[in-house]
Amino acid sequence: MAQKMDPEKAKSLIKEFRDQNKASGEHAWKTPENQHLHGFFIDRESLENMLKDEKVAGIHVYFAKHPDFTGKPDKVHTIMMHGSVPNTQPGAATPYLATGDVMDNVPPCPPYCSAM
Repeated sequence: MAQKMDPEKAKSLIKEFRDQNKASGEHAWKTPENQHLHGFFIDRESLENMLKDEKVAGIHVYFAKHPDFTGKPDKVHTIMMHGSVPNTQPGAATPYLATGDVMDNVPPCPPYCSAM
């Protein structure tokens, strides 16, 4: 499960990702505004909507092609997410199953996030 991280270590890892993303030129992930993608902003209301089902143990987040760029060569991506419930099937390959509505249209960073 997720754990707290030293803020300075987090800043260092984020900077490394950004530096590598910028260095990859045409292969870099971009925002719809053609900026280098740094991350996403997930608002509280969206999280609460997914977590209001008491069976939901967490949230699956998937990388996906941005719907406005479907079929285009641009490296514009987004995330899609939905609630996940424990997988109680014997011998299950994964401990959680995706359930409920899929949420998209998650704002990219930049411009929705502050610098870290």
